[in-house]
Order: sequence, then C-alpha cells, then structure tokens
Amino acid sequence: MEKLSNQGRLRPWMGIVLFAAVMALFIFAFAPLQQNLGIPGLLITEFGFLAVAVIYCLIRKVKIREVFPVKKPKVREIFGSILLVLGAFPLSLVLVALTGTIFPWSTSEVGDLSSFLYESLNYPMAVIVVALIPAISEEAIHRGAILSNFRSLKRDWLIVLIMGLLFGINHMSVLRFLTTMFLGMLLSFVVVKRNNIILSMLMHFTNNFISVTITYLLSDFANASAPSSIDYSSLIGGYLVFAFASPVLITLGMMLVNPEGHKKTRFLYAGILSAVMFITGIVLNVATSTKNMLLNSTVGYTVAAEDDDSAILDFTVDEDREATVVVILTNAGGDYKVSIDGDKGSNIINAEVPQGAVRMLTYKVSLQADHYVISVETGDNAIGENPQFQITIQ
Repeated sequence: MEKLSNQGRLRPWMGIVLFAAVMALFIFAFAPLQQNLGIPGLLITEFGFLAVAVIYCLIRKVKIREVFPVKKPKVREIFGSILLVLGAFPLSLVLVALTGTIFPWSTSEVGDLSSFLYESLNYPMAVIVVALIPAISEEAIHRGAILSNFRSLKRDWLIVLIMGLLFGINHMSVLRFLTTMFLGMLLSFVVVKRNNIILSMLMHFTNNFISVTITYLLSDFANASAPSSIDYSSLIGGYLVFAFASPVLITLGMMLVNPEGHKKTRFLYAGILSAVMFITGIVLNVATSTKNMLLNSTVGYTVAAEDDDSAILDFTVDEDREATVVVILTNAGGDYKVSIDGDKGSNIINAEVPQGAVRMLTYKVSLQADHYVISVETGDNAIGENPQFQITIQ
C-alpha cells in the first residue's frame, strides 16, 4: 500500500486508539441521540464520523489528500468494484443465516432495525440517509482516518483483515457481524490496492442501495403484523443456492481491481467453492422441506356471490411445533381474508391479504397437535374472480 509522505506521524497503535475513541463516542453520545431523536440522531452520527475523520487529520498534521486519496477511477476498477459488491451481497445472506441459526436470539435485530430506518422515510430519502451519507462518512473514518494508521504494515492482507474486524465491531450487531466484517474487508481491499477512497465509497453506496431498494420492493407485500423472529436455519439452503456464483464474481472483481496481483488458480478454487455451495444448498433445501413440510398446495376457484367464507384446505399436526405459513395470492384484485382454525377452537391466523404487485402473507406460528382448516373470506369486490392460492406450511 502507498505510504503517507510523513509516515512516522501515523502508526498502527494510533489506529486502534482512534477506533476506540470512535466507539466510545458512538456508545456514549451518538447511540443515545439515535434512540432519542431517531433519524436526525442517525444523521448527527454520520456527520459526526466525518467530522472526527477530518479533525484527526488536522490534529496529527497529515495531508488530508493522502488520508482520503481521491483519484479518477478506471472503468476496469469501477466494474471490478461493482462485481465485488454483487458477489458479496448474496454471500452476506448466507453469513446472516448462519449467525441467526447459531445465535437465534439475535434475530430480533431485524425488526428493530427495519422499524428504525424505514418507517419514517420514503424511498428517495432512505437512499440518501441509508446509502449515500454512510458511504461518505463511514468510509472517511474507516478507509480514511483509521486505515491510514496501518499503512506502515508490510502485509496488505493483514491491513484488510484488521479493517474488516474493526468495521464489523463498529456496527455492534451480533447478527450482522460476519457480513459487515466481510464487506469491510472488501472495501479495505480496494483502497489498499488502488489507494482510491472513491472506489470504496462507490461500493459502500451500492451495497446499501441494494438493501434499501429490496426493502422497499418487498414492502408492497410485507405483512406488518408478522413477527420479527425468523427461523434462519430453514433459509441457509436457499441462500447457498442464491449465492453459489458469489465466489466467482468476487474473484473476477478482485482480478479487475488488482490485475497485477491476480493468480489464475483463484478461478479454479472459486469454481470448486461455487459448486460445493450449490450442491450443499440443494441438499439442505431437500432435507429441510422433507423434514418440515406440513402442507404445500395450490388451490384455484371462482368466487361466487354466496362465497362469503369458503374452506379450501385442511391439514393435521401430530405434535406441537413451530411452523412458517406462507400464503401467496395471484390472479385476484379483490379483498381476501385468510383464516386458519383448529378443531379445538384455536385461531392461528385471521388476516387480510395485502394489496400489491405480489400479494403475500408470511407468519411464524405455534401449532398445537390438532386438525386445522384453512378458510378464505372474500369481499364483494372479489365476486367473479378466479383467485389462485399457493399455501406452504413448514
């Protein structure tokens, strides 16, 4: 990695001290502001990170243009950086699922974080607050001020590893530690190899932009009353299949960003890892479906005027268990309410199917040993429609 013109002013131990100071500032000042003020507190936090990064440079009397190296990136470098993000994003889902499986209590973070970030922000504002501003401020403090202290280390991989660990710790999330650590390593990799913070800012923005966009696309059919607890163990197989190309994409991105350090054998290793991920994902999916499936059926019918409440399916549970219920409604624009009732008098679900591009209900429920009936109540505006219900319970 390129050295500062006055390297002696910044040493690795200073980077640790700076990171500790940033964490203390976050815990004792910024976090309470976020809790009390919400989004304004988040903005204060982000701009605070940026201010700390600049002030640190002034105090240590180092050149800002070297701590925050800005260059015109090559097209190859931009394309490679984007590929790194596109490869890392699906893989991050696998890492989150693994963490959620090992530490199931950490999954409560999902609902809390989504509520904090998205309940009061429309899509354009979310892109600015969640994607654009953190891409500038967090990169300034991490890949700028903090990373600059480690430039004297002779091994680039050690810098990348340290910066990844610090980035993961900074987010103070058990569920997201591995994925933020991995992202931090990739962001640090491009700065270490190309000495251009513009590339890491672009990557950071792209990663967060994808998250924001997916969240708002899913909000059309996300059920607000669904529990925040998620059974991640059942998702690992699907995520592995979804992310099977990630090793190849990341290897290709690394080659484009740092062609002089690329080795052709990396594609062989990436291909083998991709194949292992794909096969493992398929096996886990089959095993999970076979073990947990209670019902997987599609029902279609024509709504008549007298169809106020129709029983469409039934199933039996032999022993008490937890289950995930997914109801997808297609070919219908009217009002529909789905109910699941047990013979012993229990009501498991009684919810309207939301409107949207995809009409979907998702619930995690506790089922007692009983016989259950799935019924659909239709509104007057549904008469004459031919709804298709795909219902999965596992």
